[in-house]
Amino acid sequence: MDSQKRLFPSVSPSAVPGGAANSRFGRRVALATALVTVLTFGLALTALPDKVPYPFTSEVISDQWPGDYYWLFPAMILMLLFVALVAAVHEHTPPDRKVYSLLALAVAVIAAAVLLIDYYIQATVMQLSLEKGQLDGWAIFSQYNPNGIFIALEELGYLLMSVVFLCLVPALGSGTRLEKSLRWLFLLSFAAVLLALAVVSALLGIDRGDVFEIAVISIVWLTLIAAGLLLARLFKRDFSAGEASAES
Repeated sequence: MDSQKRLFPSVSPSAVPGGAANSRFGRRVALATALVTVLTFGLALTALPDKVPYPFTSEVISDQWPGDYYWLFPAMILMLLFVALVAAVHEHTPPDRKVYSLLALAVAVIAAAVLLIDYYIQATVMQLSLEKGQLDGWAIFSQYNPNGIFIALEELGYLLMSVVFLCLVPALGSGTRLEKSLRWLFLLSFAAVLLALAVVSALLGIDRGDVFEIAVISIVWLTLIAAGLLLARLFKRDFSAGEASAES
């Protein structure tokens, strides 16, 4: 154990070159993540779509444009903030645990890419295709299709985000109450996603529609709001420690 500590000392990010800047960046990104998640969640709740029958080209969709699509734009920004937040946590992580935070960052990039592509296509292609009558292959991509590609990619993206939370559990220290709270938050979030998947799959099988999609999005977004606020406090603590160390 002593040899491991000598090889991988637990150094505060504020005590190394650029550590204060990393902590300042991390705090800003954490707060921005929490705020944008609240905005996205609020817009999504007001845009719950009406049931539209196959082939999902009725007047209902036109009536709900653009209201049903507003939430997609902050959601795309949120994906970029999510990657930046995990990168900041990676810089905060002590050297002996960076393999976990690096894995979390790699999975975060994949998750963000999946959801960015999904949301960008929905926001820029689907409504325009409906207005022009270009409906070949429309049904499989529409967000109104509970068994379509849009829902499937959302499930995949947010499942991967829950895996990121799991990877961050061993990356964070357990020496303070704040870090313990974050570890438990991420662990319980991942467990809740797995439980939701198991329950919905047991009840509905593979034809689960958008039930699991709504559950996993809600769990992940609530986690991001809470984690963003907690991580902002963590980075603020590191920044304050670095300031005090510099003054002394």
